[in-house]
Amino acid sequence: LAVPPFENLGDSTDGYFADGMTDEVRGKLAGLRGLQVIAHRSAAEYKGTTKSFQEIGRELGVDYLLVGKVRWEKGDSAQSRVRVSPELIEVASSSTRWQQPFDAVLSDVFQVQGDIAGKVAQALDVALGEPEKARLEERPTRDLAAWDAFLRGEDFSKRLVALEPSALEA
Repeated sequence: LAVPPFENLGDSTDGYFADGMTDEVRGKLAGLRGLQVIAHRSAAEYKGTTKSFQEIGRELGVDYLLVGKVRWEKGDSAQSRVRVSPELIEVASSSTRWQQPFDAVLSDVFQVQGDIAGKVAQALDVALGEPEKARLEERPTRDLAAWDAFLRGEDFSKRLVALEPSALEA
């Protein structure tokens, strides 16, 4: 299974949020016994690609791709919402094995990540024991502002790595 970066359908400055959603879902899936998940770096190169699912699957050597679209609608902290539309693609036929949109208040974003991973596991007939179910329900933090700051920092770090060293000297 590979999880290429989810597409950001919101404001272009919110791309870091879609990337963070992708990373969290990938991490939850990678923690499940019975699933082999391609590493972030290998899947990340397909961000914004126009390659077909079959091309991506062949290049990564996977049978399934979990693709997705993310829209973050900002409001005050109680009204911000996230909509995630994941789709599990069977590479050989480019057909949808599972798809379900998730629309939730931002405070439920961690539950959405766990729900997506659980539904993917179910669609792939991966049995989930109590330890796996508990891991899917884990929240990395209770502080959404801290999580947002972490995601922004991760995005900034990735962009710094892409810069030429001489660009950092000024």
